[in-house]
Amino acid sequence: MKHLLSLAITLLFIVGCSDNEPEEKIRLVRTVSLVSSQATSTHSFNGIARSDVAARLSFNVNGTIKRVYIRDGQSVKEGDVIATLNDSFFKLKVAEVKASLKQSRVKLENAKSRYKRIKQLYVNRSSSLSDLDNARTTKDSANANYRAMKNRLEQADLKLSYTKLRSPMNGNISDLTIHKGENVTPAVKIASISSTKSIEVPISIPGSLIDNLKEGQKCNVTFDAMSKRKFEAIVTEVSHASSKRTTTFPVVVRLVQHQKRIHPGMSASVRFDFHNTLSKDSFVVPVHALMEDAQGYYLYVVTDIVNGVGVIERRDVQRGELTTNGIIIRSGVQSNLQVLTAGMSRVHEEQRVRVGS
Repeated sequence: MKHLLSLAITLLFIVGCSDNEPEEKIRLVRTVSLVSSQATSTHSFNGIARSDVAARLSFNVNGTIKRVYIRDGQSVKEGDVIATLNDSFFKLKVAEVKASLKQSRVKLENAKSRYKRIKQLYVNRSSSLSDLDNARTTKDSANANYRAMKNRLEQADLKLSYTKLRSPMNGNISDLTIHKGENVTPAVKIASISSTKSIEVPISIPGSLIDNLKEGQKCNVTFDAMSKRKFEAIVTEVSHASSKRTTTFPVVVRLVQHQKRIHPGMSASVRFDFHNTLSKDSFVVPVHALMEDAQGYYLYVVTDIVNGVGVIERRDVQRGELTTNGIIIRSGVQSNLQVLTAGMSRVHEEQRVRVGS
């Protein structure tokens, strides 16, 4: 009897213990399904802002600087006087030519009157043909001399106007090199002016990327002085002739809108987003999904999924370049594979997990 009682108690204990065994805990994981798509790679290039319109300023005549009206870095408007020369000599020339023009006009009027009189006498047979020819020659000569003096006056007035150097456009003055009392000669640069209406940035692009660029392509520009702001720009020039000393190609981008705070000479960074279609065996995964150990790069994937539950499997992969969308995976995975994107450090191979929605 005691033996039967002990056996019953033992059976009850075993059944009780089996009822209290914990169920298998299946961890919930987050995954992403691999789908072939486009990858965007970002590249930035440094440059210095400049005006798309710039000019060298110089006088067209010799002279001595009488006055300088602007300072280096000053903004000017079209027509503003930048500097003047001593114009005494040029005013004297204008006065001399005007006096000569007045004399030639009197001579022309006298020659015309004499020709008209002799012509009438010739009609009345009171003058010879020789006298008429001489009068005509004198009139034509006086007329030619008068036209020449008018041209000389225009030239003298023009040279007088050259003693005032005016701004050819709205812009900023730079590289001012003259002072009052200095002698200047024609075509010698005394300052530079750059337009403030449009800013462009010249950059150098490596040969591996030059074929990705074309005129009219959009990009973003940031400036060191305003690093938090991005300015839209477009490509205006693409050269396919590399520099003799380097293997880079010159490219120019221009800001779409005028910005008063941006000036020539400011350091800039030009950013391009290049869109590349991936091959059928390449995919883009989030950066944090890719792991690395002594054996190389790998991903954790979930396979054999039934009713939302699958098994963790390691996949060794070959990584490509980093893009704005993630990292390109060149091999080791296929389309529609579920790749872990969170909690990789809490799982291991052959572990059963539940794929979250």
